[in-house]
Amino acid sequence: MTKAPSFFSGEGQKSDMRFVRGNMAVRDHSVRGKALHLFRTIGKGKGQKYLGEFVYHGHDWVRAPDVEGILRNAIIFRLVPVARLEQLELASAVDDRAKDLTLQESRNRAIAASKVDGSQNGKEGSRTVYERSRAVRDYVLLRAAGKCELCEQPAPFRRNGGLPYLEPHHTTRVSDGGPDHPQFVAALCPACHREVHYGEHARTKNLTLMERLQAIESAGPA
Repeated sequence: MTKAPSFFSGEGQKSDMRFVRGNMAVRDHSVRGKALHLFRTIGKGKGQKYLGEFVYHGHDWVRAPDVEGILRNAIIFRLVPVARLEQLELASAVDDRAKDLTLQESRNRAIAASKVDGSQNGKEGSRTVYERSRAVRDYVLLRAAGKCELCEQPAPFRRNGGLPYLEPHHTTRVSDGGPDHPQFVAALCPACHREVHYGEHARTKNLTLMERLQAIESAGPA
């Protein structure tokens, strides 16, 4: 499974690109607690195509021509689809550092890892986007205590090593609040996970799940 991000050009058609308006919003979405939903213009009068929800992974500066053909400094964003984060979280093992933590300690670790300030170092996101997603995943699995956080039934089976098999699900496709905070990540059984993505009542189920997670996180660890 590849970890390679997707590449998107920054905003600005003439002269050097700068971190203002849309470029700043993309770079800082995580630290500001905002979900990042991307759209692509199909053509004049044809509307836009939804590309999905992404997470800032880093950025690079390159020399590229503007609309007038003049070379300028341009921003290339490296963004990771949230769906890819879910795949990575599902496949990766529990961090050894998380195995002996209490629920509160695991939660504190997840929240501390959940923000990336791209203004400090454009390369930093390359290392931390996966680290923080695993920290959140580890806490969410501990919080679920072996039960699906939607249907509340026990995990259908156990992984090699004995851990209950539950899948991470990021609820922020229909919200604004950022994908990295544990309030927006649930541990689901495979059936519920597929239903909230593809089921007839997916949106309603996802909203129900969001309300349940907000109540759990507002109350704090038991």
